[in-house]
Amino acid sequence: MEHEISSQQSQTKLPERLAFGFYFFGQGLIYTLVAQFLLFYYTDYAFLPPLVISAVMFGGKIWDGINDPLFGIIVDKVRFKSGKRFLPWLKISTIAIPLTTILLFSIESVPSIGWRIALAILTYALWDLAYTMSDAPILGLSTTMSSNIKERGTLMTFAGAGGAFAMALSAIFLVPVFDKAGFFKASIAIAAIALITMGFVLIFGRERYYAKEAEQQDSGLSETWHYLIHNRYLLIFFTYRIISGSIAVSMITYMAKHCLGDVNYVSKVALFALPMIVLAYIAAPFLMKRFDKIILYRASALLSLGMYLVTFLIGYENSTLVVFSMSVIAALAIIPAILMGVIPQDCVEYGTFKTGIRKEGITFALQSFVAKLTAAFAAGLTGIFLHLIGYQGELEVQSAATIHNIWRVTFLVPMLGQLLAIGFLFAYNLRDRDVQLMSDANGGKISKDEALGLMSREYK
Repeated sequence: MEHEISSQQSQTKLPERLAFGFYFFGQGLIYTLVAQFLLFYYTDYAFLPPLVISAVMFGGKIWDGINDPLFGIIVDKVRFKSGKRFLPWLKISTIAIPLTTILLFSIESVPSIGWRIALAILTYALWDLAYTMSDAPILGLSTTMSSNIKERGTLMTFAGAGGAFAMALSAIFLVPVFDKAGFFKASIAIAAIALITMGFVLIFGRERYYAKEAEQQDSGLSETWHYLIHNRYLLIFFTYRIISGSIAVSMITYMAKHCLGDVNYVSKVALFALPMIVLAYIAAPFLMKRFDKIILYRASALLSLGMYLVTFLIGYENSTLVVFSMSVIAALAIIPAILMGVIPQDCVEYGTFKTGIRKEGITFALQSFVAKLTAAFAAGLTGIFLHLIGYQGELEVQSAATIHNIWRVTFLVPMLGQLLAIGFLFAYNLRDRDVQLMSDANGGKISKDEALGLMSREYK
């Protein structure tokens, strides 16, 4: 008799799923503030030179290269007396992230540019460390909340919805707020909301599932290295993420202000995108039940690539069409945003099945590192391009040549990154049903030989 995919009954309740989503809502508010507007704050409010900003962003990744993998190893190694693996870390980060976010946006009043640069470096390093303590544990928590990979997908749908609505609401309301009240007051408001919403997971979150192998393994460096080098799908997916995300730019605010003529066009894009985002989240669970995750990811990536080209060809003279086209691009990013959290979960099951070693901590720490690495490279490249095209933050109106180049960079650079990376996305071939079999074998519900006999294909 064919093995029935296990754990079909829901293991989580609605309040727990909502709390999981609310954590990503609060985290998303802060991430959007930093990822989309920190560079703009540095150039147009703190008046830091673009090349200095690039150095700050790139230098921060050297720090990340140390603290992210190290923290992942710590998470895999440490066992708290409570028996919990991830929730204790979240207690710390839920307070640390809002506080360090306020510090990030508090340097503009410092009179000396030298001190502003020094404080930019220090506060960015502190914020990055606080974020490190949140990302791996919250993503790892999803693997202990349920053993059912479909339910994990549902959890990440709640997480993705929280993050996406945070991004949309930030884009709609944050621009008018900082335009009138300044970034410092805006950061305090965002930090307060994030502190409350992220705290729900500490009340409702539960850790209930641990794979059998995780209780028996040593957590030394050699085992971690063995797990990573034999987890080919994790390496393939992260390579795709690094290439596509690093060859990118954070230009939408500059494009709205100078190409379209008003920074508030960022809010208009978010307003147009919001109904499409809602539809995407309603459709996501049904799509993930019908199609393998990687099929959905590939389709979304190809459609986004096409929309970038269409928007570039429209040109910035037609602001209405640009706003609509950018809204479609924002909506198309929803499915990949959900899957970026779910696919590494599948890679954990594959790595455990392949090596007998389970490493959620290092897996999700690396995922956090990749996300921050790509965001920093995008911001760093933005600084370099702003320097090359002669952008001056002190000027309210840029030259015609600078405006034209802002438009070109906004769309052509991410298109290039996606084209260079797309081959890795098509090299990722883990199938959902096979991953569930791996999860069942990892949890001791079936034997490894039984799982191998029922899989759709042989995995190297």
